[in-house]
Amino acid sequence: MAARPMITALVFFLGTAAPAAALSPSLSVTDSHNRHNLSVSGPGLTGATRAATEERVCIFCHTPHHATSITPLWSRELSSALYTPYDSSTLKAIQKPGQPAGASRLCLGCHDGTIAPGMLSGGKMIAGLPTLPTNVRSNLSTDLSDDHPISFPYAGSISAAAVLRLPAELPPEISLEDGRIECTSCHDPHKDRYPPADHPQKSGKFLVLDNNNYSALCTACHSRAGLTEGAHYLPGDPCESCHQVHRADQPARLLKGADVQETCVLTCHNGTGTVETSGTDIRSASAFGKAHQTGRLVLSGRHDADENPLDFEPSQPHVECVDCHNPCITRHESTPLASPPTLNGRLVGVAIAKSPDGIKTYADSEYAICYKCHGDRSFVPPAVPRRVQTGDQSLRFAQENPSYHPVSAPGKGMSVPSLRFEIVGFRPARTLSISSLIYCTDCHSSNKGGKGGGSGASGPHGSDYQPILMDRYEHDTYPLAYAESNYALCFRCHDQTILLDPGRSAFPLHQSHLITHQVPCSVCHDPHGVPLVLGGTTAANSHLINFDTRFVTTGSYDSLGRSCTVSCHSGNPRTY
Repeated sequence: MAARPMITALVFFLGTAAPAAALSPSLSVTDSHNRHNLSVSGPGLTGATRAATEERVCIFCHTPHHATSITPLWSRELSSALYTPYDSSTLKAIQKPGQPAGASRLCLGCHDGTIAPGMLSGGKMIAGLPTLPTNVRSNLSTDLSDDHPISFPYAGSISAAAVLRLPAELPPEISLEDGRIECTSCHDPHKDRYPPADHPQKSGKFLVLDNNNYSALCTACHSRAGLTEGAHYLPGDPCESCHQVHRADQPARLLKGADVQETCVLTCHNGTGTVETSGTDIRSASAFGKAHQTGRLVLSGRHDADENPLDFEPSQPHVECVDCHNPCITRHESTPLASPPTLNGRLVGVAIAKSPDGIKTYADSEYAICYKCHGDRSFVPPAVPRRVQTGDQSLRFAQENPSYHPVSAPGKGMSVPSLRFEIVGFRPARTLSISSLIYCTDCHSSNKGGKGGGSGASGPHGSDYQPILMDRYEHDTYPLAYAESNYALCFRCHDQTILLDPGRSAFPLHQSHLITHQVPCSVCHDPHGVPLVLGGTTAANSHLINFDTRFVTTGSYDSLGRSCTVSCHSGNPRTY
């Protein structure tokens, strides 16, 4: 029978007084600064993690004589505890973790807190080494649901939906015990080679690879396309910026630093540091008067990382950061921002569908991500009631419609005299033509974001203008005295000096409507589009005509006859 790797207790024990010398690196458990040296010569605190008089180093785990039946020459009894294993919807192991086995069971002889490190087989107790206190991280307890899974076949976890390397691709430092992931796959109980990068005087975690080197241990198994190009793939240990391998704050997916689902906002993107240390401040943007309701519109637990967006239930509305972002491979904003509908870096890797066997389809356009909530399963009612009405924006932007803003395809207008050559104030600069496309977030974005010329976070996280608009767009009041600022959003793309000039505007009575009769743009124009499948026609709904029924109780428009019959006119029809 092949000998298993020699095992001692894992990870580091109870904290001690500040050591005079560094606790790691240590290449032998007999080193006086090795935290698994529990003898009187070790670095621990007497009465807690250092024996009072015992000089032998190996005796705490091994004995040459009268050993238990457990190899290798084990000096301790196994705990009889029953454990709660890790589980989550994203754990793709075909055989899920059960009770700890092999080396992991030996490690838990100290690290589950049920047996004192000083308790040897036969009831012999070495003085000075009681059970680990419950409040130290090295005491994992018998609840392993908040710890990295162990004691499951690694090869059996490989599936088409998993993002793991094949067993043959694992580096030699990663050892499998009878094909299983165990504690010793990640930890070497004798050698503590890698001290924490931010505390080089302290003990490391007895890791077999240096996780300070771009999370080398994590990525030895976890392989995700695009990870190394991601904005979060930073020097040091990027994985542990979000994840906590043991005693995680959120057990499912081992998330760190929060007890609700907005981990990324509460942990990093909160404005407490620089962009380099904490990322862009999203918390402030989400606190604006009109925001995507992360954590407020929703109830905790509705989002699941393995959910199928195609099965999204309107009765379970939720807006979480990870509905729109893939934190593992999200990238920096860059050139794609100027190329609608191409994804910008922040939106790379967002799933929009999942097949029955778990294979995900990823968005290749920004609007496809918006349609997850604002498409055929929309739980958001339209902001303005109109004659042709739907909350499904995929229908409103469909290119077979009589008119639509050019989000998914170039618009149908062959002549738009008011169209500017460049969007006002955009960074990076964006030119316009009748064949241009635009992003949803060219209109729906923070009014303080960098994209529109501000200094805050771009994107639809929150805005002072309803419904999450980059600029003012008055649409709830009629009549409304004209002010250029009331329609600042429209005028980023449309030149108001042309629009309001009867001699140059495509519709000579814009000036009369907006200024003389104080009619807001939104009373007549639908800013998204008018669906053909819901009755929109070229005659009645060209030029985004779709009347607001709050102010136009009855009405019709004939683009071919250039006439309009509406309740707000004193006489009908009016021709132009």
